[in-house]
Amino acid sequence: MVQMLETLNDNEEFDVVIVGAGMVGATTALGISGLGLSVLLVDSFALKNTGLSYTPSYDARSTAISWGSKEILNQLDVWSTVSEHASPISHVHVSEKGRFGVTRMSADELKFDALGYVVPNQWLGQCLLQKLEDKQVPLCAPAKVTNIVTEHEHQLIHLESVGASPVITKCIHAHLMIIADGTSSSTAELLGIESEIEAYGQHALIANITTELPNDGVAYERFTKQGPLALLPLTATTSALVWTHDSESVQAFLDMDDKVFCTALQNAFGERLGKITRSGTRNAYPLRLVRAKEQFRPGVVLLGNAAHSLHPVAGQGFNLALRGVASCLEMLKQADQAQHDIGGISRLKRFNDDLANDQAKTIVFSDQVVKLFGHHSALVGLVRDLGLVALDNLPMLKSLFASQAMGLAGKKSRF
Repeated sequence: MVQMLETLNDNEEFDVVIVGAGMVGATTALGISGLGLSVLLVDSFALKNTGLSYTPSYDARSTAISWGSKEILNQLDVWSTVSEHASPISHVHVSEKGRFGVTRMSADELKFDALGYVVPNQWLGQCLLQKLEDKQVPLCAPAKVTNIVTEHEHQLIHLESVGASPVITKCIHAHLMIIADGTSSSTAELLGIESEIEAYGQHALIANITTELPNDGVAYERFTKQGPLALLPLTATTSALVWTHDSESVQAFLDMDDKVFCTALQNAFGERLGKITRSGTRNAYPLRLVRAKEQFRPGVVLLGNAAHSLHPVAGQGFNLALRGVASCLEMLKQADQAQHDIGGISRLKRFNDDLANDQAKTIVFSDQVVKLFGHHSALVGLVRDLGLVALDNLPMLKSLFASQAMGLAGKKSRF
């Protein structure tokens, strides 16, 4: 699967070239290969497939997978493998420290096997790479895009090797280029595509923690004065922590020794899981709402964090991206069946219009939750309490909320 840049022919032509072989780029490539279109993945990192030899790491990062995302991965024929190390979320518990409002949801109540799943990124990445290997999808790495020229809605893409001496360059053609190389995409910058950026003045602190009592598959969302705190079930007594802090104060929490940090976390979270006994390696990254001003051009589509990057408070970033992938695959299938140009601007506009409502609702929800729970007045606090109580006690409202959170509210893409 992995091939060096020198193995490509100059002026070689592909139906689709995907820049970025992360989780979004890899899932897109799997779907496109299943449509019978020729596809090339390009990534600036030296990716190697080491096979499915998963070794659990206490400090590994994880991703929350909604029910809708599980269905998309199932359509790509990869979920059966991913599920081997996926922890089901059986309950969700939402509360605010020091206030009476609370909302609870259960998979049994909503008649689902699970509300979602938590998957270690290491395992999900291995599963995707192995599936790409099985399908013999070419992956050119390490290589970077240095220039892009649009010719009649097709792209002439200039590639350059990374870390090789002497430097190797090649030009390839694509009917459609998909940019999926993450936030602050260097490929989008080459095209002059700018992003709207709103900095929250916050960092997300992430770590894995061990608790005295089992989590029983409960995902906790706890709003504190420091910021939202989420604990997602990984194993019986291990949970993935995402804790939001003001950018000025986060370093103090990173510098704490493990015992002091566990005590601070205990004070914020409470005793629902007994004593917090251990913390893994802590890292932090700045939180921003990022939206590309253009998500498509003739022969170009932006997906994943290259198109939008959200606050992690609702765990919707990757799930929104996967819905975008599914819509893109549906669009490509329809274009191919109709023998239309897959990079045609009118078709890409319809695809973008179909995504706009889902993106807008998800972005507004994540953004407003952050701002609503960041307001410390007594009146707003009372409104939050009443909202959580209403959500907990009104089945129709709870069902609507759950449907949105589980990625089931919009049109289901078929590819």
